[in-house]
Amino acid sequence: MRQEPLRLVNQQSPRSQRRQRQAQQRSSCCCCLVVVISLIVVLVAFRGPAANWLARAGKRPQQTRPSVLFPLELAANKQAYFRYALVELRATLVDHQGRAVVADEDLLVTVTCDGEVVTTIGNVDRIRLKYNRSTQQYSTYWPVPWNAKPGQYAAETRIEITDAENWPWRTEQEQKQARDEEPAKIEGKTWCVARVRFEIVAAEKPEFAPGTCIATWEPDFRATGIPKPEGGTGDWKAMLDWCEYVGADTFWFRGAVTEVYQGKLTMEQPFNAVNLEAIPKLAAEAHRRGIKFGAWAVAYSTYPKSNKNKPPYDFAIDVSRSTGKSSEREFISLLDERRIDHLAEFVRLMEQEENVDYIGFDYFRTDRGGYEMVDKFTREMPVRLPEQWNDYSLSRKQRHVAVKIEEQWQSSPDFYDCWNWWRAHLGAHILRKIREKSQATKPIWIFVLSWRHGVQHGQDPVMLTDAGVTLLAPMLYQVKNRQMFDTMTREWNEYLRADQVNIAVGDQVDFYWHQKMLVPAAPEELYDRIVTAHQEYQPGDAMTRGAFWHDISRAAVWGNRGPYPGREWALAGAAAFTTIRNNWGVHPLRVSLNSLQRNSGSAFTADLSIQNLSNKEITDIAVKLMDTPLIESTGKQQRRIKGLGPKETILVPFEGRVTGPSAARASRFMVALRVTWPRGDYGKQFRADLPCQQTVMKYLQIGSSEPRRAH
Repeated sequence: MRQEPLRLVNQQSPRSQRRQRQAQQRSSCCCCLVVVISLIVVLVAFRGPAANWLARAGKRPQQTRPSVLFPLELAANKQAYFRYALVELRATLVDHQGRAVVADEDLLVTVTCDGEVVTTIGNVDRIRLKYNRSTQQYSTYWPVPWNAKPGQYAAETRIEITDAENWPWRTEQEQKQARDEEPAKIEGKTWCVARVRFEIVAAEKPEFAPGTCIATWEPDFRATGIPKPEGGTGDWKAMLDWCEYVGADTFWFRGAVTEVYQGKLTMEQPFNAVNLEAIPKLAAEAHRRGIKFGAWAVAYSTYPKSNKNKPPYDFAIDVSRSTGKSSEREFISLLDERRIDHLAEFVRLMEQEENVDYIGFDYFRTDRGGYEMVDKFTREMPVRLPEQWNDYSLSRKQRHVAVKIEEQWQSSPDFYDCWNWWRAHLGAHILRKIREKSQATKPIWIFVLSWRHGVQHGQDPVMLTDAGVTLLAPMLYQVKNRQMFDTMTREWNEYLRADQVNIAVGDQVDFYWHQKMLVPAAPEELYDRIVTAHQEYQPGDAMTRGAFWHDISRAAVWGNRGPYPGREWALAGAAAFTTIRNNWGVHPLRVSLNSLQRNSGSAFTADLSIQNLSNKEITDIAVKLMDTPLIESTGKQQRRIKGLGPKETILVPFEGRVTGPSAARASRFMVALRVTWPRGDYGKQFRADLPCQQTVMKYLQIGSSEPRRAH
């Protein structure tokens, strides 16, 4: 139930303020100066804006017993807002009898925090309140700035009063006490200031276990014919073999997708049945192996590009910048409430599956287009529009916004900023609706694009966390070069505050998107990007909670792997997982490859350090030189350590050689070693649910080591 506004006034009466001010001015002998009356401040919990008082209000007959105290009132629709919110502000302007009147000009509102004016989205420090004749109120929306500081804020507006002596400026009790006083003569200008306070709050960051490392499967469920990481072919259970090989403690599977390459989907059945039906047995098999399981829905993208045979959603609209002609995209409009219902139903189903641990979303955003939303966007955001905007046709409006976004985003950065913020705000509201409709209790993750910390595609990590996301999964892929990756990393670091959100960064198995690198090798680059993002995405000493390796099918079945087999990509991912878990100290052993040295010709030696971090002896430790292309052991390929005492460290040497040259991989070869140990209770500080294995790797260069790409 909406609460009535709480009215607060200055403790010193306005008449006392005026008398004090007049006495000060008379004593200074500034006889010809305009007397400025002290601001009459109205502090209201839910009501009030500001601007210039209607001049004709002063021409009304004087009221001996005014029915209202103040001509201007400002209100906010809530007392507190998350950082994805639009703060809705409403103002009323009345005469002595409480009748609504209209100012000559629109009122302007400013927002302050700690006494400083807050510049918000679109580089705006004042927002215009627009008059609505049907409600007889002024209103506007103030977008909460990107990653705004939580705390108390105040919105304020003002208007000049031309008949100040006709207003009481005090409560009824004050009027009774001052009944016999002579009314003060008012000189100069008097302003009425209306103010409302509200709070910006941040959701508490959910708990999430550090060192969580995930392997994903993105395409449709595949019942048979999946190559295994160490040779041979298996059925669908081979997906979990890859999870174990890469050292993942969690498996994420794409469970709900709207695609109609064959058949037809309806509003009653918006997702392919084959993936949904596979979830229970995949989840059960994962749990049997001690692996957590998550299923995600492709939220707003559909397949293929043609929308034939798809459910009759409202699809996103794109507009030709040259002709203004509109066309449907394959993305569903963010304004289609039916899609929200379908996504909520998917979450509800996953809540019921006992072996499903996480629920996720991909493509939780718009793509190009989205111009079916222009009316709502321009109504709610402080963007500059042509004077005749209201006379424009919808097509012309869409074209105008499309040009601003697609062609003038550099010359009109404020407009572009508003578009990005508004889409992120809308996405966060959608997530909140999905959670409320589904009554979700399980952890939710969302894949987010990494460019400009997600906001370039309407995905803000802070907004999504406030809306209920447990874990953000930034995708490190599809960058043009290492410089772009480093810029992307720096932008996340500069935007976030330390330990503000839960993040698991991830890179994908793809030779092309690693610029076909040979020196360093593309899998080597995948390792470095995951580890670098883990260490640097968040400021200070904060690290991401974990990482993901994307995806099994690209390593096992198809994908652009270049001259590197799937298991080599997997070992690079496993080595990244090991580094992340060692950074968090969640394993009782810490393994490192101290040195990898080339001797004469193609021979090499490797020294492996194994440190027991626990206060207990760890027995039956196995160390293995992994099978990688053109690498073979010249000594023992596998060694076993009977026991390693508390806090002890042991150095294990290995010898091997490169069996032949390879121009395709620029004669650069992976040497990988894996350490395993028995499951047990080694102390509360270590995660007993993680795989008991660590993998380390380095590349051995034969010949030139200059950075190269494949032709």
